[in-house]
Amino acid sequence: MNLNNLDKTKILNLYKEKNYKGVIKLGLKLLKKNPKDYQLIYSIGLSYVNLQNYIEADKYFHKLLYVQKKPEIFFIQANIHKQLKKYDTAITYFEEAIQLNPNFSEAYNNLGNIKKRIGKIEEAISCFKKAIELKKNNILAYFNLANTYRENRYFNELIETYEKILSFNPNDIKTLYNLGSVYLFLGEISKGKNFFKKIIKINKNHVPSYRNIISVTKINKENEIFKQLELLKADVFSDEDKILFYDALSKGYFDQDNDKLGFKYLDKSNSLKKKNSKFSFEKTEKQFKQIKTFFEYIDHIEIDFKDVLKSKPIFIVGMPRSGTSLIEQVLSSHSQIYGAGELDFLPKIIDKIGLKKPANLNSFFTQIRNSYYDQIKRISNDQYIIDKLPVNYRWVGFIINAFPEAKIIHIERNPMAVCWSNYKTSFVDYGMDFNLSQQDIAKYYSLYFDLINFWKSKYKKNIFHINYENFVNDFEENSKKILNFLDLKWEDQIKNYDKNMRPVTTASFQQVREGIKKNTSSVWKKYRNYLKPMQETLNNMNIKF
Repeated sequence: MNLNNLDKTKILNLYKEKNYKGVIKLGLKLLKKNPKDYQLIYSIGLSYVNLQNYIEADKYFHKLLYVQKKPEIFFIQANIHKQLKKYDTAITYFEEAIQLNPNFSEAYNNLGNIKKRIGKIEEAISCFKKAIELKKNNILAYFNLANTYRENRYFNELIETYEKILSFNPNDIKTLYNLGSVYLFLGEISKGKNFFKKIIKINKNHVPSYRNIISVTKINKENEIFKQLELLKADVFSDEDKILFYDALSKGYFDQDNDKLGFKYLDKSNSLKKKNSKFSFEKTEKQFKQIKTFFEYIDHIEIDFKDVLKSKPIFIVGMPRSGTSLIEQVLSSHSQIYGAGELDFLPKIIDKIGLKKPANLNSFFTQIRNSYYDQIKRISNDQYIIDKLPVNYRWVGFIINAFPEAKIIHIERNPMAVCWSNYKTSFVDYGMDFNLSQQDIAKYYSLYFDLINFWKSKYKKNIFHINYENFVNDFEENSKKILNFLDLKWEDQIKNYDKNMRPVTTASFQQVREGIKKNTSSVWKKYRNYLKPMQETLNNMNIKF
């Protein structure tokens, strides 16, 4: 027995009104009389999807697949299982949909997202490409492909994909901005600036574009972009844009030696960001204490790892803005070393498994090893691969026990130079929000200082320490010492490390291509009268600078 027209109209009207609970209530009542009605089961299941009750939605679409095996139903059921994190069955359902409809572009796109989620990057890329092949204007698939290329640092392919997206809409601001940013990372500064200038012509209030141009330009009083920025009114912007607006003004005024306005807007930018930040010093202090407690009675756990790492990790650690990017740029000029930049793999792994001391340390460190290597082995086959996430200094003990063959290089720099550089840098990662007041960054430095001394006391022979000021004064001699630590020989191309056009995505992307600059660790002294809270906090922590 099928539904009469009146019942169908009621269900349809409730659905159009987005009264999904009403659809379910009436639908369940009608379903008792019409238990095999396809449209009714579909309406109830889809209402559960819209209510994000995927467990119930799963039940009704499962029933539908007994009635009619349509590609659209497999597609919806696959998306439901994706939401339920049942990735294996989601893949099966997407593949069933594609088998029934080989031209199902959206199914290929969503299958690509699942493949990406489970770490099968090349298969994900193939799926996105197939989705685009089947539907030339599948913009969502283009964006997914672009995001995958960006996250895996396939920059040449990324540029091609962004250019294709722009062929559909030449004024797409998001894509223009992303493309400009890629060129900055590749060291093609003028190309990058041209994209940001184009965005400003389209939208004169696009603060991120002003900020990017100013960040890579020595600003003088005649600079037209900076003049335009000064005319903008902060009250029309969101807090996120205000932070960048004040930061850009600060950079411009510092370039013009107007220190008073430079600090005024730097303080405004950081204060506003701090107001909106979720960073917790209490949690950070607790984490550092947990780390020290974990390793209080642990030195070296002799684990007989059966696998042999094809690419050995080099962890370059230290405080952010201490010179880690420079060291990576120099070392990655060697033929046997691949510079992978700042990888977030290790902190995510440790965050997932936690800092509670396990019953079985062997399996604990083996899990870290396997999870980490599964991700870095896709990046390069070189003898060494650099992971230059500075705050990996937190995990030194974990690295030494999970990767006995790894090399750890620690960069030390004048504390005030480091704290000042952090304070004036606007980081994208909110995990870096320890830098938003002069007292906070000095306090964080003391936490780092205490922990790194803890590691020094336990693993002195496992860590190669570099003093930044000494390194820049004789970079060639000190580079040879590092290579000796890595059991590698000197190569002459290292002298021209600044010509190395590898992508650099950190805040130092421009500095590492400008050659060695000496005496930069003394620049903070120019602003010593503005930096009294920072100096006082370091002094109170007995940290010499």
